This record gives sequence, C-alpha cells and structure tokens, in this order.
Amino acid sequence: MATNTTGSSSSRTLTARQRDIVRILVRTARNPIPVGAISEKLGVSSRTVLRELPAIERWLNENDFTFIRKPGVGLTIDEDPESVELLKELLGIGQNHADYSQKERRRQILGELLFVREPVKSYVFLSRFHISEGTLSKDLDALEEWLCAFQIRILRRPGVGILLQGTEASYRQAIANAALEFVDNGEILKLLRGNAREETPSESQLMKNRLFSFIDAQIITFVEQILADTEKELDIKYTDSGYMALIVHLSLSIQRLRSGEKIEMDPAELKNLSELPEYTVAEKIAEKTGQQFGLTIPADEIGFITMHLSSARIWPQTRRMRSQLQSINTRQVAMSIVESVEQELHLPFHTCSRMIEELTSHMDSMISRLSMNIQLDNSQGDVIRQKYPDIYEAVAHACGLFRDKLYIEDISSSEITFVAMHFAAAAETLRREQKRIAVAVVCPSGMGASRMLAANLIRSLQNIEIRQIMSAFSLEPEKLTESGIDLVISTVPLEIDFPYVCVSPIPQTQDMLIIEQALEAISTRRVRDLRQEPKSPVSELELSLDDICSLTRTGEEISWLLHSFQIRELSGIRQTETLLGQAAGVFADSILSRQIISQDLARRESIKHTFIPELNLHLLHCRTTAVPHCRCAYLRLDTPFTVPDGTVKGAILLLAPQSDQNECVEVISQISMLLVEDKRFLQALQSGDVHEGRVLAERTLVKYYQNLILKRKGDGTL
Repeated sequence: MATNTTGSSSSRTLTARQRDIVRILVRTARNPIPVGAISEKLGVSSRTVLRELPAIERWLNENDFTFIRKPGVGLTIDEDPESVELLKELLGIGQNHADYSQKERRRQILGELLFVREPVKSYVFLSRFHISEGTLSKDLDALEEWLCAFQIRILRRPGVGILLQGTEASYRQAIANAALEFVDNGEILKLLRGNAREETPSESQLMKNRLFSFIDAQIITFVEQILADTEKELDIKYTDSGYMALIVHLSLSIQRLRSGEKIEMDPAELKNLSELPEYTVAEKIAEKTGQQFGLTIPADEIGFITMHLSSARIWPQTRRMRSQLQSINTRQVAMSIVESVEQELHLPFHTCSRMIEELTSHMDSMISRLSMNIQLDNSQGDVIRQKYPDIYEAVAHACGLFRDKLYIEDISSSEITFVAMHFAAAAETLRREQKRIAVAVVCPSGMGASRMLAANLIRSLQNIEIRQIMSAFSLEPEKLTESGIDLVISTVPLEIDFPYVCVSPIPQTQDMLIIEQALEAISTRRVRDLRQEPKSPVSELELSLDDICSLTRTGEEISWLLHSFQIRELSGIRQTETLLGQAAGVFADSILSRQIISQDLARRESIKHTFIPELNLHLLHCRTTAVPHCRCAYLRLDTPFTVPDGTVKGAILLLAPQSDQNECVEVISQISMLLVEDKRFLQALQSGDVHEGRVLAERTLVKYYQNLILKRKGDGTL
C-alpha cells in the first residue's frame, strides 16, 4: 500500500466530483478504466477528469491506497478486497464522522497511549480512525521513534493490545513535550483555562485538550501565581517559551503527585541539582504547592522542578549565582562557537559584546535543556535556513565541533536555529556597518554650508555615515585615515592627497551622481581588497605541541583500524538482536568485554535504528570501554533477513574507545563516509574481498591524514 507522506488532506477535502471519480474507480478496482470512460459516465470532458486527478491521487496516497495511472491503459486502484471495502467505508462516512490527517491521527494515538496504564486493543484505533492494520503499524513505528528520546517503548502484543513502557519521569517528559510540541504557545493558556464560549469544540480542539487533561483550572491559576511570585522575589525573568513549559511541567507534577504517582531520581543527579541556584526556587515552589494542595513534596520532586527551572529561566547578569567555573566554561564554549562562525563568514562577531553576552546566557539554558532531553520547537527554522543559509550552516558546523564540550550527544535543528538567530541579528548589524561609508563633510568654516550639505546627504543617502563636519583649513590626511574616513565631500575645491568630491551645499542631480559614483568606487574597492587579502604566511614548522600529539594519535588510530579490518562470515542470523550479539564478540577478548560491547551497541541502537535501507546494512557503531583502539569489521550474512524498512544483507561494525579525545571518532567517521562516497568499498565488503576493502579504506584514511596535516598548518582544508 502507498506510504502516507502528506498528512495534510483528508476525505472531507474531496469535492463531489472527485468523490464520484473515486467511486467509479472503486467499482472497477484492479481493472484499469480509461479516462474517457469516466468522463462519459460523469458527463464531463476528459480534460476535466484529468484536472481532478492530482487531488484524488494525494488523497488516496494519504489514506494508504495504491493509485496507478497507466498512459494509454487507464486508471486503477490496486488494492485487495479488504482494503477496497475500507475505501468504500471512508467514502460513505466522510460527511458523518471526523476525518484525520496523518499528523492528527498520530497525535490522538499518542495521547491515548500516554494516559492509560493497561493495553489498548488495536481495533480501538482501527475503528476510530478507519485505517488498516498496516497504517496503524506505520503510525506506531513513527511514534516509537519519537518516544525513544524519552526512553519509552511501545509494546505490541497480539491478542493483548498496545501499551507503553517507561518510568514515571519519562512519562512526564513525554506528556509535557507532546503538549508543548503539538500546540502553539499562544494557544496553551487558552486550552488550559478552557473554552467556555465554545459549546461544540472541534475534533482538533478535543484532541489538543486531551493532551492537557492532566490540568484543571485551580492548578493553572496557582502555578501562574507561583511563577509571578518567584520572578518578583528572586529578580529573575522567564523566557516566553520557558514560561509556558514551566506551566505545563509544574501543573503535570502537581496533578500526578495528587494521584500518588511519585518520581524517583538518581541520588548523584539529585545532589548535582541541589547545588544549582534554581534549587532554592524549586524549594519555594514545593513549599507553596504543599500548602495549597495538602501534599508532602519529596526531594526527588524538588529535583524534578529544578531541572525545568534550570532550562527555562533567564538570570540577570548582575545576579548570576552559578559557580564561577561553570560560567567561565559556558562562556568559553560560546566564544569557541563565535570564533568558528567568524572564520567561516569573515564577519567580526567577536566585536559584538552584547550578542556574546546574550549567546552565553542562551547556551547556559540550552545546555541544561539538552542534558535533560527537553526539546523546544522553533517555528523560525525554515525562515532562518532560507534567509540565512550561510549563517545556519556555519552555526551547525560550529555546534558539531563543540558538541563534546557541551556534554551532549546531539544538537537538534531547532536548537541550532536558536543559536543561528543570535548570529543573524549580529550579522545584519555588522553588514550594515560594513556597507556604510564613513564621510567627512567640509566647507570653509565647518559651520554653515557643510551643515546644510550634511543634512541633504543624510536625507538622500542611506549607505553613508557622516563622522565629521569640519573646516577645510583643518584637514589632515593622516587624521582622516586614523578616524576611518573613506571619503571627503566638500563644498569647495581642495588640494589634498585624499579621496574627495566637490559639490553644491544643496546637491543637484549632477552632484548626487558624482557622490554616488565615488561611493560605488569605494564599495567596489572594498570587495576587491577583501578577495585579494593575502593569507598570513605559515611556516612549514607552524605546528603546536598539541597539534603534534593529536596528529600522532590520529595516525595510531588509523593504523589500528586498518590492522583490525576484517570480514567475518555469519550464519543463522534472523533478527537484529541476534546480529548485535554476534557483533559484540568480534573484537571481544573476554566474556566481560563482550557483555560491555553488547550493551553499548544495544544502547546506541535504542537511540535510533542503525539500519540503512539504501545500503541494505546495519551501521553498528559505538564508543566502548571494551576496546583500547579503533576497530572495523564487516559482518557478511549467509542469508539476508527482513526488517520493517527493508532487507539486511550485512553490517559494518565500527568501535571507538571511550575517550575524551575526538581522533578516534573522526577516523571512524571516514569509514562511514566511504560507504556512501565509493560504491566499490561496499561491493568489496559484500563480495568478501577483504584485500580490496582494506586498500580502499587505506587510501581514504591516508588522504584524510594528509589533509589534516595541511589544515593544522593552515595550508589547506579538509
């Protein structure tokens, strides 16, 4: 059946004529019918039928029905009798029952599963949404990938039903994030406070309210008052998005505490949280909550509140209460990112002190959010990527470089967009300043005609900055240069070795043309000078000791990887779990090391499946304490096995030691890239040609090493 990709239309979007065309196709299912025959039955032209087909095809694809158009043969819906009956039902109920897009349907399924503690039968969803079992399976696969970020699994037991499995903390994270992700900030308070004026809320409104069913009016009013009190008492200010997130998270905590569902936190993590300044705020909130609702708030709950306060607040700079070391570290990371972006875009971001302070504050909150797996949506992502693609790419690259310094595994595109917005605003200012040409306006006295000329120039020209208004008798080229003046505009002729033009105090058309030509010449020269700016000479020996050590480690890891390179034949593998178990033993030197590798591979697989359908292989990789150096092997299966996304023919195994050094990860990454960039490598692996595979890997790694040396010296780039 066709895969649902649009998620934007539904059966109610079909016009009456489109429905009539689909009904004709249903009656002749699996038997092509010419367009001319359809036009005859409907009494319209063939061109009219053809105009309706794109909308019909989108609707059928969304609802997972296979629509085939064969030129010269006709149109057909290629489905089995059961699916045809379902299509008939959809056409029959379109005006009497709610229709759901793919996105809305999945939201409803998620909301249902998050709020039950017993299995839900599949037929509940099948009958409610009028979908097939295949469509439900795809929906659950997509939801499982989303829930994976919160360590929640979807259990599917034939004959029993569908149930989520996770901790109380993971449930709270998922519920709150679902609510925040699926509803715009502007709608949250409206939904939380109810819609008294809406007598018959829409299905979409009911779906959204389902995600907020854990909150009542008394709780939301109380939480808002708490947040207002803490802002006033502690001289803090929450971000808009952070404020909404806190309302949802705190309200959820209160409601589930009242229901007797308590959270448990690792003692070490709780101790770390107790040292944050937000912990004091959390204690105040817990105290007031206990008094208001007659609850005893345990320390674990205070820690949970602290987590969300830490990710949502903005502390005034004069009142920062974090340890000096933590503040310095955050600023160092921010400055590293500024330096990286500056080098790529050739804009002096280091001069934007306000931007740096705001970026440091933002990253402080961002690090807290990501360390706690709190995801914030950013609706400006597409706008930023389209309007500032160079800035977004530079920021993404910088964040990738300093990911390890942030102690997080990945940085989402939403978070990258937030950082890019800081740079975009600063870049606009810098580029405006760079485009503006500094001018000195001159007349004999520096008081009369020059002032009149300056006023006219300001009104007529946007790309100049009048830095000085002065007398012709006080002009000194050296001082003009020191002041950054690009051009002198005078009301009298001058004898001076400096760029200048002479115009009327009230410039006429010819005067303005002269000025604009001079400004254009200066702008052109700036661009030319920037392009021709010579690179700083780098001596052959300009490598630091750190560079030498890093290059040495890289060379060693390349050598270890190539020496470990092998192709291992495996038989009897029928599922991914078995493949992981066999892979763990390839480079293990003891039972314990095999267990460690197995756990590390499984942990990586649980984050996101490593199967690559286009290559028919699993890319098994992880960092592990069980190996001292890089390891690489290809696992060749004697009999392929199938997974939901395709057929597994083999797996490439890449292991890196658990280390603070990045050289190992970079070396292994070259092998991952080689799989995509050179088809011969995968062909050699699949055919069992270990010699050819090693030769291709060696060429790639040697080239990488050579480029790395050039990059360190400043003579080239990777």
